[in-house]
Amino acid sequence: MDGKIYLGLDSKLYGEGHKDPFIQDEDKLSIAELIPRILQERESFLNITEESLAKEIEEEASRSDVEAVDSATKFEGSPDEQGEEETDALGTYETFTKNKHELAKLIGGALNETSLSLDFVSLLISSVKPNLGKSTISPLLSKNVPLGSLAADRIESTGPNNSKECAAIGQGWKLESLTKITDSLRTASIRLNEQVLRERNYWENVHTVLQNGEVLYKARDPTTGHRGIGVKYGYGDSGSNYHDKGLAILKRNIDGNVSLLPILNEVSSRGGTTTKVAEKVHKYIRVKILSKIDDDYMLTGQSVFNSKSILGGKDAIINDIEKARYFLFEEDLFHQLTREAKTLINYNVSIISNKIIIEVYEHIIEIEAVVYDENNEEELNNLYQNINRESSMNNSKAQHILIFLKLMLCCFYKYNLDLRRDVPTARAKWKLANSHPLILRPLLGHIRHEINFKNVQYVLGNLLADFDKDTYKIRAKKYSTLSPIGETKTIRDIFEKSTKSPKSELKVKLVHPTNGKVLKIDVTLSATESYCNLIVNLVVNRYNSLQTYKEDKDSLKLLEVKVTEIYDVEECLEWIISKFINKT
Repeated sequence: MDGKIYLGLDSKLYGEGHKDPFIQDEDKLSIAELIPRILQERESFLNITEESLAKEIEEEASRSDVEAVDSATKFEGSPDEQGEEETDALGTYETFTKNKHELAKLIGGALNETSLSLDFVSLLISSVKPNLGKSTISPLLSKNVPLGSLAADRIESTGPNNSKECAAIGQGWKLESLTKITDSLRTASIRLNEQVLRERNYWENVHTVLQNGEVLYKARDPTTGHRGIGVKYGYGDSGSNYHDKGLAILKRNIDGNVSLLPILNEVSSRGGTTTKVAEKVHKYIRVKILSKIDDDYMLTGQSVFNSKSILGGKDAIINDIEKARYFLFEEDLFHQLTREAKTLINYNVSIISNKIIIEVYEHIIEIEAVVYDENNEEELNNLYQNINRESSMNNSKAQHILIFLKLMLCCFYKYNLDLRRDVPTARAKWKLANSHPLILRPLLGHIRHEINFKNVQYVLGNLLADFDKDTYKIRAKKYSTLSPIGETKTIRDIFEKSTKSPKSELKVKLVHPTNGKVLKIDVTLSATESYCNLIVNLVVNRYNSLQTYKEDKDSLKLLEVKVTEIYDVEECLEWIISKFINKT
């Protein structure tokens, strides 16, 4: 023997049921696997000769003969000895398996330590050569640890006090590390403190909005997609059916303050609801009155913007909400006015360049939406217009018209709210979906009613001008359906006057100058459901004496007619008075 130890394992010892998957069959190895294995055993093909191969074959054959003789001798022994040999063989196999698993664990641990060492070296190299470190570092470490985060410096020190210098350098490094950690903790503390202050400021603003009585709800910011808190500042719960429901996001700013971000909910083509930022342009309604002076229309009155309604001196976020609510009401009002003005063309109402123009006899009323500019005080306070008495004599009337329009929009809200409270029948749903506001028509109807009432008074005055003042008496009762002037007025009376067709009465008592007979004339002025068309009910009765007139008996009805023109009223009264005086 050449002194070398050869290890081998006969496959017959473990059988087919205990075949080790790690042991390969040498007869089934490929050339690519066989050559590296021969190189590992023989170290090189240069040392292999025919004589050495023949010698190894002879030694292998003689060793096989010796093993065969030993095996035969062992089999010739007693049965007990054969059982002991089998038991020893089985214990040897178990020991081999156990040692093999331990060896596999040790090899795995060595591989892990080798990988960690390689990662450490790769991470250390990456600070100097990033590409080389990136190509050798493991994928797991490259995802969790940035390249160049580990570095090393070489310190060379010469002299007798090398150990002291090294200790000083180590202390310096520790001091530098402690200083960096202190700065990092201080910076983190300052950052957290600022974040807490911002958070506190944000929730204080939200609490302020809630304490102001606003309705808050969960929403999502359309600009960032993050969840947030929204506020409802619109009039949807008050009866408004305007497309803008008055929704906004309480957007958190960098400093923790809250700003108002109006949003709109739109129905998409698929039936869902999408939210987007509403691009608002604040506008307010202004009313102008132009009067005919010297065959030309001059501006004689204009409403004033009420800045106190949006600037109450409260918190900034509350002011923003109040401002948004005010201008939403103005926007809704002008939308309803425009919608109604399209049906009043027959009554000299037109829409020109985003402006509603109403022509009433010798006056023109203009209702327009003006862009709000808080820096233009002259425009808001009419400083340029109130320069003389003629240019500002109708300012109060213009302001009252604006207040009336706003009251009528509130009436429309109340009407819709009452419909929602009713039993949801088919008719109630139809009325709620097709209800048309009465805002502009009542205004136009009341203005025309006032003028018609004055014209009828003028006609009666002219017809009775030739009589002695002791022979006739005219009693006028404007808006007779309401409570008398002397009684207490209520808000309900004001709304009733605004939402019902106007009705006034004129009563005339005319005594004949010679025979004492009495002529009683009742003139009732009213309007149709459109508020604009005039209806005059004319009733004339004759009494034989003043006593029967007071007792209201023995009367003779001379005339009862309904007309729609003041000219017809004048003709009828002129004819009946003439007949009463001449033929009685």
